[in-house]
Amino acid sequence: MSAMVSFWIDLILRVVTAGAAFVALYVALISRQQWKTNREKLRFDLYQRRFEIYLRVLDFHFAIWQQDEPKLNLLHVSFMKAFWESKFLFPEKSGIYDFLDEYNLRTSRVRVYRSQIPPRSDFTPEERAQLTKDEIWINVCIGILDEKLGPYLNFHSI
Repeated sequence: MSAMVSFWIDLILRVVTAGAAFVALYVALISRQQWKTNREKLRFDLYQRRFEIYLRVLDFHFAIWQQDEPKLNLLHVSFMKAFWESKFLFPEKSGIYDFLDEYNLRTSRVRVYRSQIPPRSDFTPEERAQLTKDEIWINVCIGILDEKLGPYLNFHSI
């Protein structure tokens, strides 16, 4: 009788051990799937935050040329938030923060020049040349922005 009891106890322990191993494997599979899901969610959230910066810069850029001051003031606040956020969402080596800093400087100079009523006529040739350079730079900067942000907005490579 003792051998029979020992056999059943051994069998029950093996079944319980196998069941525990199965449960552990199942939990490991669920954990791995949750890790992959969370990684994808983080990737998507990062993409959305970066794309939002891009959209804010574009909105501000197009408002500059429309010269609608009330709208421009609101969009400038939005742009500044994007500018500051960029410091934390892009690596320093990307140069995006520095680029947006220069963009802010040049657009501010152009806005100040345009907002003077009546426009100053006593600008020096150097000041006029600088304003012309700023306006030209602002016109072509969207291409530069696309180039700098492109690697960070390619969702498949993030």
